[in-house]
Amino acid sequence: MAEKEIDVTLAAITNTGTDGISPKGVINICTVRAVDDEQVFQSENLYQRSNGQPMHPSGVQGLAPGGSLTYNVTKRLTVSHFEEESEGHLNQMMIFDPDLTQDVVDLGSINTVNYFGCFKRQVRFDEIEGFQTIDCLHNIAASGHNCRFTATYTINLVSSFG
Repeated sequence: MAEKEIDVTLAAITNTGTDGISPKGVINICTVRAVDDEQVFQSENLYQRSNGQPMHPSGVQGLAPGGSLTYNVTKRLTVSHFEEESEGHLNQMMIFDPDLTQDVVDLGSINTVNYFGCFKRQVRFDEIEGFQTIDCLHNIAASGHNCRFTATYTINLVSSFG
């Protein structure tokens, strides 16, 4: 058996669209079974925002086009790999698992639209090496709105054995 202990950080969110953004919801990182990402072993929140809450600890409610916020929220995970799977010894990978929405005004009504783009972004066991930066683009599909942002993550291999 081999294991890798990693620190995963939400480093920043940058508005790459032409409209302001104010994403609500969560961004989780999880260790999951390598052949079935519905089997979760460990899950941690990197971002969590409900209605009325600021999107950043500084109190910022939204982010203008071109703006960026630094988060530096770090969580530690352990990812395991076995030569052959057996009961209780299942190969794992890490995934980014966002569930985010954006409120948009359309014809005088407020509509909640889901972000898409980086849903369940996988990082396989063999891909975890040293220090890496991963950018994930999130978009909404709403006529006349260009809400897009890039979430920048880092993965730092803390220890490895096996």
